[in-house]
Amino acid sequence: MGDKVHIIRAEKAFEFKHTMSHTWNPDTIVPGTQLDRMVGLERTRISVIRIPAGGDASVYHSLECEEEWIYILRGQGVIDIDDQEHLLGPGDFVGFPVCSVPHQLKNPFKKSLVCLIGGSRCEVNIADFPRLGKRMFRRGDTMEIYDTADAVESAPADLDEIITTNYRKSLRNK
Repeated sequence: MGDKVHIIRAEKAFEFKHTMSHTWNPDTIVPGTQLDRMVGLERTRISVIRIPAGGDASVYHSLECEEEWIYILRGQGVIDIDDQEHLLGPGDFVGFPVCSVPHQLKNPFKKSLVCLIGGSRCEVNIADFPRLGKRMFRRGDTMEIYDTADAVESAPADLDEIITTNYRKSLRNK
């Protein structure tokens, strides 16, 4: 029999030994268990989390490259999807395909909300935080944050010109 753990028993899953938080939202201090890491999954994220009364699971965001989902186990929550709020309870499932709309799970109630959260895990991802005016680029464990107000749009023709100019410069430098 191998050294890998393939089964996580309920008592371990609900220990909530890790705390997840988000720099941009002080209401995001969420105890959880990262089930994916416990069994060695690399391309899938899955955690059991407990959102305390009055807490949030994250910041209002959308992802460009990864899918996300939420399954409510216990308690009630509110999911804000594209500026519309929806009440959630035990057994409710919410899914966000790649390039989906912004969303945020909140617990405005007096009891904890327990849910499974997960999704795909890609080497590269882009996350938009429209209420904060920020965009995050992540490659592996490295992240870069940009203010969307500083973004400059360029047409594909401009991109061709930039590439051609840089290519010509590189030839001159040889």
